[in-house]
Amino acid sequence: MDRMMKRLLISTCLLGLASCDRAGLDRQAMLAAQIEKQVKLPEGAARLSDYGRNYAFKEAGIVTGIYLIPIGKEERNEGCEVMLANMASRPCSAQEMAGISDMQRAIDDGQAKAGESRWFASEKELSYMNDGGCSQVSLEYDVQQKRVVTIGCNGEA
Repeated sequence: MDRMMKRLLISTCLLGLASCDRAGLDRQAMLAAQIEKQVKLPEGAARLSDYGRNYAFKEAGIVTGIYLIPIGKEERNEGCEVMLANMASRPCSAQEMAGISDMQRAIDDGQAKAGESRWFASEKELSYMNDGGCSQVSLEYDVQQKRVVTIGCNGEA
């Protein structure tokens, strides 16, 4: 096989893979739209557009959704203190604040922005919080039945 034919074959394979990826992304976008069209947020929740909507398959045919309201930049640097061993506290240093900013960027990169939907390869990759009330809404969706099986706000600490 000559060089030109090999390049053409490789290009065709790559285009085929790209179109498969695009088709998968299109199916995910359609599934997210289907879920979001019928979801009824719990009492106390914000508007759907206020949440970053994160999805992954929990198992075959079951989608887990974690909707999070992103933390505003003004809230991130508010009242940062370090607890000391004697139960007193001190303000965060500039270096500690920089570390917090780096951590927050990583969190931001790991979830959908407000008003957007994003798919993850695994349920284990989904960001979540341990409390926060309706700042987080969790759901499960049955693809075969085309219905939300469970939905609820997070607890409060």
